[in-house]
Order: sequence, then structure tokens, then C-alpha cells
Amino acid sequence: MRANYSLITTLPTVFTVDGDLAGDGVTLLAEWLWPHLLTGPPDTLVDLALASTIDTAGLDLLVAARTYAAHRHIPLHIINAAPRVLRVLHAAGVSALPGRSPRAEFATTTAATPAPRQHTAAVMA
Repeated sequence: MRANYSLITTLPTVFTVDGDLAGDGVTLLAEWLWPHLLTGPPDTLVDLALASTIDTAGLDLLVAARTYAAHRHIPLHIINAAPRVLRVLHAAGVSALPGRSPRAEFATTTAATPAPRQHTAAVMA
């Protein structure tokens, strides 16, 4: 019997931004996201379902992360972006999926077996 490695899949790591992507929330996300991306992960999701706004630091972080991930051929997906955040990201050339319902895009992009690892970046108000 021969193993078919092309059928082996790994679940993505999900970074959930818990509040607006501004101020301390950007710092916290960066502290989790950069070390993760430097390991060359198989797939990464940044869930912006709870972020209704984004500041320039948040935009810079996502632009830099997308650029680095593309350079290293690492799939990085930004999902569940609110309309305002989505417009800002698209204006900066960062592709993101709009939010239809909580976790809608996540449910269609991953297997339904075990839950993926989740990291939450809490925003201090």
C-alpha cells in the first residue's frame, strides 16, 4: 500500500481580531501573526468579523503580511471584513473576503473535521 501525500491536508491557523484593528489591537495581532508567518505555515486566516474600523497601522500590518506571505508562497486570507474595512483594504490592494455571516467564509474554506487553532487579538479600548 502506498500513501498519497497529496490527500493529506492541514487546517489553517485562524487569527481572530477581537475589536477594531487599531492601536493596541494592531500591536497584539502583529505579535502573534509575524512569528507565525516566519515559520512558513501551510495556511493562515485573519478573521476581521469584529473589526468595524482599521487605522493606518492596521492597514500597514496587513499590507506587509500579505506581501511577505505572497513572497514566501504562503496562503494568507483575510476574511469577514466589514464594508468599511473592506473598502480600505481593496483601496490598498489587499484582497479580502467580505463578511456575510460570522465564519461564513471560514466554513467554506476548511474541512469540517477538527477545529483549527485560534489566536485572538483582543483590542484594549
